[in-house]
Amino acid sequence: MLGFLGLIGALGAGVMLDLVMGKPSSSADDDDDPPPPEEEVETPDLLEGLTARDTDAVLGTVGNDKLAGEGADDQISGLQGLDQIMGRDGADSLSGGAGSDYLYGGAGEDLLQGGSGADRLEGEAGHDTLSGGAGHDLLAGHGGQDHLSGGAGQDSLLGGSGADALSGGADDDWVQGGFDHDRLSGGTGTDTLDGDAGNDTLIGHQPGQVDVAQDFLNGGAGDDLLIVGNGDLASGNSGADTFRLGDWLEEGDGARIMDFDPTTDGIEIQYDPTAHPNPVVDLRLDDSTGDMQVRLDGMPLVLVQNGAGLTLEAIRLSAA
Repeated sequence: MLGFLGLIGALGAGVMLDLVMGKPSSSADDDDDPPPPEEEVETPDLLEGLTARDTDAVLGTVGNDKLAGEGADDQISGLQGLDQIMGRDGADSLSGGAGSDYLYGGAGEDLLQGGSGADRLEGEAGHDTLSGGAGHDLLAGHGGQDHLSGGAGQDSLLGGSGADALSGGADDDWVQGGFDHDRLSGGTGTDTLDGDAGNDTLIGHQPGQVDVAQDFLNGGAGDDLLIVGNGDLASGNSGADTFRLGDWLEEGDGARIMDFDPTTDGIEIQYDPTAHPNPVVDLRLDDSTGDMQVRLDGMPLVLVQNGAGLTLEAIRLSAA
């Protein structure tokens, strides 16, 4: 997709009615918070006699803009300022740019990019892609199978309905799947992952990633897979849950399973067959606390809280 500057050059003077510049509003306040959403974002003044319905691309200003598309597959960029951008119908591409912006995709499969600043992005209906960028952002996919990426900053991500993929990115993020079968990853930082309803996958550790921060994993309702990293606290909640451990867990980092149910839950241990050609799993009970330590070749992997009912039959080995 061409950037807006490239698009201007490609269009030429003969078709400049397809590219309209938004009208700047009054001067910005010093408040960096994003503007509150409105029930209806009014169509901005574009050019006299031309409505947003006639345009394919809308370009904002360095001020605080209110920009809206309608019907077509629109490309709308707020540039600088505290902007409010609504895509409405169509497969829209919305970019907030610099500043704390509010982006609303509406119907259709939309691409929303917050840019720098504390942005609020809402996909609404359709399979949308939301990217917060730098800053402390709020992303909500709502309906459809959405892809949400927080980027840098302390972000809050909510998938909504549909099987969503959510990634917090850098820093300390809060990620909730919502309904259906979602895939949640915190990225780097101390993250809170909440699967909510559905059979979800919660990723506290990713291969090749330096895993030093403690995450909080809560599967919620459904049969969930929780991939436990160093120092993580993992709770499956209701359902038949699987806790995946591995030889990436380092001794002394205190990963814990908080609510293992031996009647429904299971533990999977992934291992490197080169490092562990003949892997042996054993359990060690702490009589004073009732917690059970799970070990691979003598190396502690995780502590199962109140795990006296855990037996080796609930644990399976899997070569990575």
